[in-house]
Amino acid sequence: MTPPAPHVIVVSPRGSGTPLLADALTRLGHTPYGTMSGHALEGADQPGPGEVHALLTAAYGEQRAARLLHRQGPEYAELTAAFHTAVSALWRTWWTRLGQPVTGASPVTPDVENRLTRLPDAELRRLLPGRGCWYLNSLDLQRADAGFLRTWHTEARPPIVYHHRDLRDRVISLVLLLSGPASQAGTLPDQLIYRDILGALPTVEDRVTLALTDPDFPGMAETRRCQWLLRHPAVTVITHEDLAGPAHGGTAEARERALTRLAQATGHPPTTATEAATTVGAAAQAGSDDLAVGLWHEYFTPAHERLLNQHHGDLPAPGARSPHRAAAT
Repeated sequence: MTPPAPHVIVVSPRGSGTPLLADALTRLGHTPYGTMSGHALEGADQPGPGEVHALLTAAYGEQRAARLLHRQGPEYAELTAAFHTAVSALWRTWWTRLGQPVTGASPVTPDVENRLTRLPDAELRRLLPGRGCWYLNSLDLQRADAGFLRTWHTEARPPIVYHHRDLRDRVISLVLLLSGPASQAGTLPDQLIYRDILGALPTVEDRVTLALTDPDFPGMAETRRCQWLLRHPAVTVITHEDLAGPAHGGTAEARERALTRLAQATGHPPTTATEAATTVGAAAQAGSDDLAVGLWHEYFTPAHERLLNQHHGDLPAPGARSPHRAAAT
C-alpha cells in the first residue's frame, strides 16, 4: 500500500463546517496549518529526523547550516532562532505559492525568504516538516503559483480534498459568526469589515438578505472560484452533509463512507477511517448549532429563497455532483 501522503491540501470555503473535517484529518495524523492552524495539538509540528538539516541548508546555505548545527550550550539559542526563522519563511513561501493572501510586513529575513522562493515546487514541498494538512478557503487558478499548478497537474500531489456545504447553511453560519462576539470573528480583513456592516443592520433577516445580494460578502466569490474542484477527477470531494453524522443531522453510514473516501485519498488504510468515524472529536459532538445540517430552515424566508435563485442559481444545488465526475464513476 502507498504510504500516507506527507501533506494534504483541503479547500473548504468559509462556513462549510471545516472543524469537522479537521478533527478527522488530525486523528489520521495530519497537523493542521493555514486557516485551521489554531487547532493543532501541542508539539504536533516538531521536525522529524533530517528535516532540520534540509531546511537550514535550503534557507542559509550549506556552510552556515553546518555551523548552526554545531552550536552547543549558550550558542544553541542561535540554532533555535535560525530554525524558527526558516520555518516562518517556509510557511510564508508555501502560503503565497498556494495563492493565499499575506501581509506586506513580514518578520522574516528577506534573504531567507528569497532563497526559499526560488526553489522548485517539488523541492519546496519536501522541506515541509512532518505530516501536515493545509486548509484553504479557496484555491483560485488565477492566483495560485503556475509552477505549483503544473506540478500538481503532473503528479496529483499533494492530494487535494474539496470540502463544501449547502450554500444556504454556509450563509447562515457566516452571518451568525459575524453577528457574534468580536473574539469569534477571526482576523481575516473582510470578516472584520463585514462584522461592522452586519452590526449596523437591525435584524438577522436583513443580514441574510445582505449576504445573499452583496457579491463581496465573505465566502461568496471564493465559492465560484472553487467550482473547478467539483469537476476535477483527481480531487476528492467531501460534503459537510455526509461528514456531519448523527450529532448534526446526518447519518452514521454517510459519515463512515465519507471518512473512508478521505482515508483512501490520503493513503491511509480503511480501518483508520472506521476508527475516526467512531472516535468523535470535540467539533463532531452535539452542541455546535452552526454545524447542523439544514440550519437555514430556521432563518430563510420565501424572499431569501428567491434571492438565492436570483443571485446564486448558477451554483450547484445541495449534494449535486459535476456531470463530468458522475459520468466517470
